[in-house]
Amino acid sequence: MKGYLATFLKGAISLGLLAFFLSRIDLAHFIEALSNAKFSYVAICLVVYFVGQCLSSIRWALLARTVGFDNPLADFTLYYFIGMFFSLFTPSTVGGDVGRVFYLAREGANRKENGGATAFATISVLADRAIGMAVLVWIGVVALLLFPEYRLPPTILYVTYAIGAGLLLGVLSLPFLSRVMPGKNHRIAKNLHIALQRYPRHWNAIVNAMLISVVVHIIQAWMHILIGRALNFDIPWSYALIIYPLVGTFSALPISLNGIGLREGGYIFLLNRIGVSSAHAIAFGLLWFAVIVIDSLIGGLVFILRKKPAGPAIAAEIED
Repeated sequence: MKGYLATFLKGAISLGLLAFFLSRIDLAHFIEALSNAKFSYVAICLVVYFVGQCLSSIRWALLARTVGFDNPLADFTLYYFIGMFFSLFTPSTVGGDVGRVFYLAREGANRKENGGATAFATISVLADRAIGMAVLVWIGVVALLLFPEYRLPPTILYVTYAIGAGLLLGVLSLPFLSRVMPGKNHRIAKNLHIALQRYPRHWNAIVNAMLISVVVHIIQAWMHILIGRALNFDIPWSYALIIYPLVGTFSALPISLNGIGLREGGYIFLLNRIGVSSAHAIAFGLLWFAVIVIDSLIGGLVFILRKKPAGPAIAAEIED
């Protein structure tokens, strides 16, 4: 019941925010913005986003191989897109992450040098998420420091700086966490302890994962420029490097369905500051979300064509 209630509340928040924003704009202006959009730019975004997600799967592969998985790179790409597809039908991206863990645990279990395939698969997905988010926030921090002319409210600046500093401290503390972590005799804690030992010893994998994240986030910042051009307004590169991290971080808050409503509110606030109307800002958020949905449907095709994971075997391992 708690899960259903949380989902209901998130849905209510998303719908309420969208209804609020739509009630405060000229709907005719909004429809006109979409009808006049240059969808050739949206088509480019579909290709660019697909490439970015393939790079993200490579980042995940680097981190998973550090904890013992040696699946072919194609496997990680397929599992990644299946995860994207699952995310469309769950209240947050957690559903997609569970899908990635499910497939990797099944098809990587026989290739692991240690037991606990599900635990290590989970750790690899969490590491992938953490590095992607950390680099995203750090890009936003650097952009805010380099381009102060946009004069965002101090609260936004201080919160962004604090999150960036906290994530940096967390990364630097990894070598020490395994030494102070309690309960190492428990199976889950033991697997986590092994992972915390391995990641600091393989800094090349961590650094490479961060570099891939930089490329992926730069690509997605460029997509903001392309969608702006599709809607007949220009977003400077300097501001795209601010908008994307701030909206991406803000919409990740677990209080709405997949960031719906929060994302549009973020775009309204930030795009208004460079003279873009609220109607165009909501249209911007809609096109951005449409690109994500269309590319994520590729994972649905992969899911249909592949065999279902051996759920009972993985469930038995989790119960152990």
